[in-house]
Amino acid sequence: MQTKTFKNFLCRLLTLDKLNLSQVRSIKRTPEYNTLIAGGIIEEKRPATGGGSVYVKNRQALEKLYRDKFPEESKDLRTAVDSVHAFRDSKATKRESQNIILIRGRESVCLNGIQIDLKIYTDNYGTFSASLKSLLADKVCFVENLDSYLLAERVVNSDYIFIHTYGGMGKSIPKRVIAKEILVFPDYDYVGLRNYLLVKSVHSQAKLFIPDNYELLFRTKSRTIKTKHGREQQPNKKVVESYDEAVVKIRTDISKNKRFLEQQAIFS
Repeated sequence: MQTKTFKNFLCRLLTLDKLNLSQVRSIKRTPEYNTLIAGGIIEEKRPATGGGSVYVKNRQALEKLYRDKFPEESKDLRTAVDSVHAFRDSKATKRESQNIILIRGRESVCLNGIQIDLKIYTDNYGTFSASLKSLLADKVCFVENLDSYLLAERVVNSDYIFIHTYGGMGKSIPKRVIAKEILVFPDYDYVGLRNYLLVKSVHSQAKLFIPDNYELLFRTKSRTIKTKHGREQQPNKKVVESYDEAVVKIRTDISKNKRFLEQQAIFS
């Protein structure tokens, strides 16, 4: 059984393409690492001055190895159908996410182990859908609302792959994504900040998308933070305690003005 350390090593290497040898000292002593070297899947490069890095030499083989060694476990997944059969109640047990996503873009991606040219589906149907098991892409942008998801390339570079999650954001979706760059494009409220921090807890390189004209939009198009029942939306503990520069900025605007900016306001 492969260790969590080896799995994390493969994830980081697939995401970054190279790692400093000083970062993989424990992995270098394992038979698995030596097998990757011997098989020409990864290679080490050492400059004359010392140090050095390990690089991906055969990405296709490394991706296949990752999928083969760490298949998503589904034996214990309980759906609403399972719950009805067991308890005559679809809501009798806590159900795990089935990881349904909408995905669109102009680039090719490796989705559930299959190479998909998203441009074909985006141009012809507007979107593609899948039960996500794994996704390998260069640039990914998570978009909170469905209408904004369908328009996202108007404000975010079109070289990103756009993802909208069915049923809200949980850790199970970002955990199945490997990408070099990750953006989160949410509503600029406490819930949106929570979703951003959730993604960032899985992918430290994730960034919050903030439009260049955010200040103007906030002054002219922001709305009250109060819910339809008159209550004020409250931040969770992670949002309150975060030192992330973008989170501090948005959190302060909300707290000071009792207003927030919906992502739909960005589209002119």
